[in-house]
Amino acid sequence: MSNGRKIGRRAACATVLGIGGGLLFAGGAAAAQRGKRRAVAPATLNNADFYDAQGKFQPEAAKDAYLRFLEAAQYPISERLRKEMWMADFGLGRFIEVGLGGMFWVNNQKDNYTSLDFFLFPGQMIPEHWHVPLPAENVPVKMESWHVRWGSTYTYGEGEPAAKLGVKIPECEEKYVTVRHEKVLKLGEVAGLTRPEAKHWQQAGPEGAIVTETSTFHSGAAVRFTDPRIKF
Repeated sequence: MSNGRKIGRRAACATVLGIGGGLLFAGGAAAAQRGKRRAVAPATLNNADFYDAQGKFQPEAAKDAYLRFLEAAQYPISERLRKEMWMADFGLGRFIEVGLGGMFWVNNQKDNYTSLDFFLFPGQMIPEHWHVPLPAENVPVKMESWHVRWGSTYTYGEGEPAAKLGVKIPECEEKYVTVRHEKVLKLGEVAGLTRPEAKHWQQAGPEGAIVTETSTFHSGAAVRFTDPRIKF
């Protein structure tokens, strides 16, 4: 991928990020537990690689990068995943800092349950948000939990603020963060929302994160962000 594209104002936001501290690791969760990771290829992510010359987000470039990340983590990649995986940069133009990839395996409104895996590059942030009910559309308020399958994720929600955060919030989102109670989830650990409509956000650890989310029905229309610029 070329990192020489001109993307207007977003060029000033371009950031180079190394997966796994500059190397893309293979070996999956078992290898991570043993502490014997095997580097398969040097890899960096440059924000400019995910935008065209006019600054438009390129989902296929994001998908390719996530698939390489998932392959290195030995996550099973099916044809359905390749076809249906989704990516978001939240309209901010800073994908490798504030972005997300995911796959809805089940999203059943009738019976009110969802099974979702989501993927984060190292340090990538899901911005602060909360979920509201939509009675007119028969959408109840969402409750959710997160189970880390690879890497680690720093979760933040309501409660006593951490004296010092374990992550560096991307500059573009720092003023929009209002909850700072920190819980670090490592491989195999689980946590979730403490109440309906609670504000929350996450940021991946230094190796990135693969997380299984178990929740009630998810509706994109019911998500609210503290950053009014976000589009999702």
